Amino acid sequence: MVRWGGSGMSDALSMFMEGLVQFNDYVVSLSLFIFWFVVVLVILECVGGGYGGDRDVGGVFVLEFVWTLLPMILLVFMAYPSLVLLYMSEVSGDSEVAVMVVGHQWYWEYEVGSVSENSYMVMPNEEGYRLMDVDNRLVVPSFESVWVGLTSEDVIHSWAVPALGIKVDCIPGRVNELIMEVLGCGVFYGQCSELCGVMHSFMPIVVEVVGI
Repeated sequence: MVRWGGSGMSDALSMFMEGLVQFNDYVVSLSLFIFWFVVVLVILECVGGGYGGDRDVGGVFVLEFVWTLLPMILLVFMAYPSLVLLYMSEVSGDSEVAVMVVGHQWYWEYEVGSVSENSYMVMPNEEGYRLMDVDNRLVVPSFESVWVGLTSEDVIHSWAVPALGIKVDCIPGRVNELIMEVLGCGVFYGQCSELCGVMHSFMPIVVEVVGI
């Protein structure tokens, strides 16, 4: 979960979230390399006296080829890991547990088999994290594939748990799905991430992962 005073991402507790963190580090590193490369080129141009010079660079085929090809190569290096993550997010294989998440104004409903529970935010004067805890948590097993179907009864909601790398829209009349496999036990917090009305900010999500 997010720690007080932290400036980075949440701890990654799923393979997909770990991939997102690594992809973020990779893209930031690549962007910094490009930035400093351009800075060095500008400095060398200024120091060398070429800045503002009256040089004719028209028709320089090699130069035009390089500044066209280099961005294409950089984009390929950025696109490949992004496509890998997209394929990781696709639902595939069998799951040991199935959960249905239904968004309502302004609470969540969790259905596991024939059992259905509503999850409301706990009032600030009660125990738990202020505006982040609920009366009924979604409890799932660790190191098990959990199929999650998501829909809504009224307006569009979004079920988001940052530590697990999850943010999926809940759309009326449609079931979106994902596979959730948590690599450890703990309690993970999230929020509805789609503006859904006046009580939108009072729709916390709490996923409790237990060992079996």
